[in-house]
Amino acid sequence: MNTIITEQNEQRDVVRVQRSFRYALAVCALIDCWICRYQINPDGVSYLDMGDLYWKGDWQAALNAYWSPLYGWLTGLVLLMIKPSMHWEYPVVHLLNYAIFLTALFSFEFFWRGLLTSKGDKTWVGEAQSYAWALGYLLFACIHFGAGELALVSPDLLVAAVVYLASGMMLRFANGKWGMASAVLLGVLLGVGYLAKAAMLPFAVVLMMTMFALAWRQHQRKCLVAATLLSCMLISLPFIAALSWNAHRFTWGSSAKLNMGWCVNNVRPPYRHWQGDRPGHEDALHPARRVFGWPEIYEFATPIAGTYPLWYDPGYWYAGLDSSVHPVLVAKAFLRNTSQIANYLFRTLGFLTTVVLMMTLLSDRIKDSWRLFMAFWPVLVPALAVLMMYAMVFWEQRYTSGAILLGCGVVMASMSISEEKWRIKVLRAASLMLGLMIVCWVLPLLMLNYSYRLGGQSAQQVVVAERLQTMGIEHGDHVAVIGDSMKASLWARLEKVRIVAEMPDDSGTDDSTAAFWQSSAESEQSVLNILKNTGAKAVIASTPPKVLPPGWTQIGDTGHAVYFFR
Repeated sequence: MNTIITEQNEQRDVVRVQRSFRYALAVCALIDCWICRYQINPDGVSYLDMGDLYWKGDWQAALNAYWSPLYGWLTGLVLLMIKPSMHWEYPVVHLLNYAIFLTALFSFEFFWRGLLTSKGDKTWVGEAQSYAWALGYLLFACIHFGAGELALVSPDLLVAAVVYLASGMMLRFANGKWGMASAVLLGVLLGVGYLAKAAMLPFAVVLMMTMFALAWRQHQRKCLVAATLLSCMLISLPFIAALSWNAHRFTWGSSAKLNMGWCVNNVRPPYRHWQGDRPGHEDALHPARRVFGWPEIYEFATPIAGTYPLWYDPGYWYAGLDSSVHPVLVAKAFLRNTSQIANYLFRTLGFLTTVVLMMTLLSDRIKDSWRLFMAFWPVLVPALAVLMMYAMVFWEQRYTSGAILLGCGVVMASMSISEEKWRIKVLRAASLMLGLMIVCWVLPLLMLNYSYRLGGQSAQQVVVAERLQTMGIEHGDHVAVIGDSMKASLWARLEKVRIVAEMPDDSGTDDSTAAFWQSSAESEQSVLNILKNTGAKAVIASTPPKVLPPGWTQIGDTGHAVYFFR
């Protein structure tokens, strides 16, 4: 009887720890979303545009091989249902990000629960289990808040949620706690992961190969792996077929191809205004149209939709770039990215890495720890494959946050300490150290650059859009930009205008905008006439001179100026 009461008390303590950390993380995430409520990135503009087009029924324009559709579907649905004003559109999107964060948090809990019970129900009990949960939540906060994922309009948190859920289900498969329904559910989840981000398709392939190897080794039913494969194909193949039909060739996405060209094969310039380079090796099939030599002016009104067509479908404008595999260039990219990963783990997250390694070194049976660590190979192999994939092309910490947390969790679960009191002390010390790190490092990030996130450039995009509306710019108008159209797309999206021409502010070592502002009045007028011929109603300059030429008007105190064509 006393044993039962003790177990009930211990379970209540665990539940109390879970609730406390869950609420604390939810509150911190809400604060972060509020601070960065006006924050958006050019990628986010493309996702929002794509979502709008899908829900308007314009699937031909919405279909995109570079941006995966799921996040766009979600943003488009939320904006369609709420119909926010211009001022509140980006905050509503961040509210969706908050909901996705909570989904990732619950997905992490599913994985962590499976991790703590993967070696038997007696492995983590009592106070040790409470500290193990506390440590897990602190790892989650450290990695995801540190990556700044809530400040970005991107599907990265969706991807992390899929990684946690799939890894948690994989742990249960390895323990034989599976049936046909779970196999089908995992396949659906992997298909949804592909719709969230194309990079999840290789993750799904490696995970299913790992499942097959595990089933073969443990003599489990192979039909479970087949059910996972078929359900994954059922979700992913329709979109792959649509992309392939649209491209007139088989493709599951163009992001890998483009990033191989930009980041590995050094196609220049990357991202915009590529006209082809290395004659005889690459041909630009349909680049942005260069309508004036100097200062450079590019026009791109057709045939791609979106606020900023060049970034809505970069695969179209970069068709023909060199995306082949060059072993020497791949090796250089791999060394460069692994160096960044090492810098992230041992400098940015050096304190966390120290805590994780400390837990392993304090184990009294290192060989047992290593054996336990290797026993988690079914979840480590897919995570490592994702990390290696990004390391060979281009890596950012938000791309692999789920995989890194998974690895840290496995190291913690592999800790082999025979004496219960000593293990509790180690877990308590690790939790306190990570808690200190959260207070001293991660939480200040929530308030970092407060003026930038709240009242600076982020909120300024709203002001620019509102002022242009009062000055005569209407929804659906075409405009030209003198400056960086990537940044201009942030206010153009709110105003629902299309950028159809651009004079870039940086073209190699020269600056077209500087040349424009320093030219004679006759030359300036000639350039403005060319911009007018692109179909633009007005041209907006992001960095005009202090003394504006005739015809230009300041857009309030935003540092922008506008010239209306008559």
